[in-house]
Amino acid sequence: MRPQVFNYKPKRTVWVDYKTGRGLTDAGESVRPKIGDRRQKPNLVDLLDTAHALGAERIMLTGAVPDGDPGKSHWLIVRTPGWTPGGHWLTKPATGRFTHEATGAALEVRTVEEWFGTNDMTPATARDAWGIVSAALAAAVPGAAMGLTPAATGANAWALSLPKTLGRDKRPFELEQLPKDLADELHATSGQHRMEHLVGGPDRCGCGACLPTFDAEATPKLDTFASVDGRFMYAAMCRELGTGGARRLGRAQAADLMTSDPFARARFYVRVQVPDAWEHVGLLAAQHTNPADGWHYPNRPGAKFETWADGAELKIARDAGWLVEPVEGVQFAKSRPLDTWADRLTRARHQVNENPELPGPVRRAAAAALRQMLIATVGNFASRIKERTITVWSATSIPAEYADTVTRYGEAYTYKMPGREHDARTLPFYRPELAAQIWARARARVLVGKTASGYTTPVGEPARLATSGVLALDPSTVIGINGDAVYSSTVPAWALPVGANGFGGDDGAVGRLRVKGILENVATPVTIAERHVLREQAEAAGTPWGADL
Repeated sequence: MRPQVFNYKPKRTVWVDYKTGRGLTDAGESVRPKIGDRRQKPNLVDLLDTAHALGAERIMLTGAVPDGDPGKSHWLIVRTPGWTPGGHWLTKPATGRFTHEATGAALEVRTVEEWFGTNDMTPATARDAWGIVSAALAAAVPGAAMGLTPAATGANAWALSLPKTLGRDKRPFELEQLPKDLADELHATSGQHRMEHLVGGPDRCGCGACLPTFDAEATPKLDTFASVDGRFMYAAMCRELGTGGARRLGRAQAADLMTSDPFARARFYVRVQVPDAWEHVGLLAAQHTNPADGWHYPNRPGAKFETWADGAELKIARDAGWLVEPVEGVQFAKSRPLDTWADRLTRARHQVNENPELPGPVRRAAAAALRQMLIATVGNFASRIKERTITVWSATSIPAEYADTVTRYGEAYTYKMPGREHDARTLPFYRPELAAQIWARARARVLVGKTASGYTTPVGEPARLATSGVLALDPSTVIGINGDAVYSSTVPAWALPVGANGFGGDDGAVGRLRVKGILENVATPVTIAERHVLREQAEAAGTPWGADL
């Protein structure tokens, strides 16, 4: 089944600040809200009416957009005279859908956070960054255009990047769909990003098999806090992925493949034992007893568990001396479904970053949008059905079959209805095997990765082959892992730019782990919330080697 290209047409958009309602149209014309009587600041209806008068189809909000917590009022869940609300999406970044009752015109309300990772920018910066991303994407992917969401835009760019034919006989290019039983198994047994706080305290996993690596009581204050992050990480994880046409493996077949081809595109169900002398982070994820509690990473010496894991992760565990016994497996057909797409997005990112005429805020926002496009598209490969949120103002209007989905927001109620099943248009974009492999490879790269030259020792000292990643750190310095980000009480030499302080392992390539920010003399973050604050402060402070995108 071949994904079909969608012909996206530009949506007429106004870019406005949430509090003031002022901003710009796509053409750069000034927008001033039509504020109702006895109000000094615009409300949602004022924004809708202003956008409608300008012929807009979408409002993109910047600035201090409230979060909207359940039980309290939500900025989208208010009475809107003259407008009928549609199926909203209330999880950040929120999306509102409205229809003008007199004209039938549809109008979406979105926040720029969906594209740029933050609302903290001016309407002009967001509008300019959007234009830059649109131009860079069109230059890198012929025929590509900005869609409704980063995921839709990235998925369409992927469809445009697939070859039409293969081989000398010019046979049509097709991607075999994963059988439903394997797709369902992937959803049930594969995780996404690694989220782990490694400081002893209330946010450390309390299962008994996950030991902290950092002792906050012994080290209440840090001389250094370093935030290390992967550069456009997923783009580097897209090489020669396995696709549909998968085959199941029995115990003997799984054991043979794991030994004979450790780089095979495959995943395995394994019995695992942590080595008795192990003193580092966990290498493989296991589901909690209650799957709703997510995943954890046992690292207690002697701990035993069973799990599904990708071959890339299992190679690291076996190389480290972990006992890994395969029970069964699934091998995918080796292909190149994402290589061209990843190369093109990387090219678009390079075009943005290397443009000296772009103001810093615009360049950073545009680079963030391309990153969000990459991440969201990968997540979209594993997306099944999206729920719709319906708003009512009386509890009696809630259908009985949806009563268990009700959330109250002030005087209003919302309930969730199932979205549509995949159809012939959306099913070819459903590729959970691609998402699972990318997430697994990224988790592996955070543990063990390559440096620019393989050597990161200071000049004058005996050279030694070095790798990047958590396993190249002293375990007592590891504070946490958040996706492809690592937080440490030391600045890793392998994460420095090449040549910095006479060494360094980062040459600017995508997929490299690099230092994004450094703080000195701060309290040890006992909780994840405290760690997040330090990360934001560190990245705002930057590094002595300048900003890095």
